[in-house]
Amino acid sequence: MERRLKYVLKFLWTTIVCIVAMDSVVFAQLNPRSSLYAFHQSSYNPAICGAFDYGNASLVVRNQYMGFVDKSGPASTWFNVSMPIKSVNSGVGLSVAQTKEGFEKRVSAKLNYAYHLNLRSGRLGLGLSAGLNTVGWDLSEAVYPDGTNDSYLESTIGSKEKFSNLLLGFGAFYQVGSLYAAFSVTELNEPSLKFDSGKMKYLKRHYWLSCGYDYKTSSPKWTLCPAMTLKTTVSDLQISFDCRAIYNNFAIVGISYTSSQDISLNVGVQFKDGAKLDGLKAIFSYDIVTSKLGGESAGNLEFMLSYDFNLFIEKENKIYKSVRFL
Repeated sequence: MERRLKYVLKFLWTTIVCIVAMDSVVFAQLNPRSSLYAFHQSSYNPAICGAFDYGNASLVVRNQYMGFVDKSGPASTWFNVSMPIKSVNSGVGLSVAQTKEGFEKRVSAKLNYAYHLNLRSGRLGLGLSAGLNTVGWDLSEAVYPDGTNDSYLESTIGSKEKFSNLLLGFGAFYQVGSLYAAFSVTELNEPSLKFDSGKMKYLKRHYWLSCGYDYKTSSPKWTLCPAMTLKTTVSDLQISFDCRAIYNNFAIVGISYTSSQDISLNVGVQFKDGAKLDGLKAIFSYDIVTSKLGGESAGNLEFMLSYDFNLFIEKENKIYKSVRFL
């Protein structure tokens, strides 16, 4: 186990050094935050697709800064579906994300492909994603403090319903037993908004680094699952540290802490081992906002529902004595 941990830590350190060295510092807009990133990693890493022996479909809904006036807090939705193709050691998937923030609405849809191979004592996955990102603004309910409309804003942005751009991504995923590490790049081509008078960089390239470990405790009913997710554009950085516990392979409780000093409380259930709802998982997360915004909002609420499915039905060998079955 120590040897496996050494390889993973070496991978993480090399990746962090590469992130710092490969890009210049610029201002950028970070992707929407999620307190449950560990449960829908295919949203930002295509290499996860097909990494397991089953398919998965998940829906995540997040409302941030609840209680803001006119419900102006950011709201995000992620939908993912993926499945393995065992015959070619691959996996495919679809990721759709939507974020509404103020007057702005962003929607992205990506197709994911991953190839998996055995490497040393673990399994390595390499993936690519390609899709379309659209962004638009609805200024019909805009309120101007001085009572005068902003003609420039309405003519350059509000008059154009949508901007559409190609969206590319790359990812890598390595798992050794109960330990995993992953690295990915989203907005790889850095989509721009194109106006009649030129273009403006809008989505900056994002680098993601995540790792986690499922630790079996001395009690057979308890499993601890620490995890970390790092998201950066080099100039901006967000880190989330998670620690969840699973009791009797059913009940899930946990706590997360982010670099924005928010504290997230998680609770959920999962059904496995032939249960009636085998493959179903549901988790709630509530963020306690400790910044000054906490006094203006009721916190952040996030919910995830996922289902693991198996499309491969194993044929059962049977011997019949009747000649009707020969």
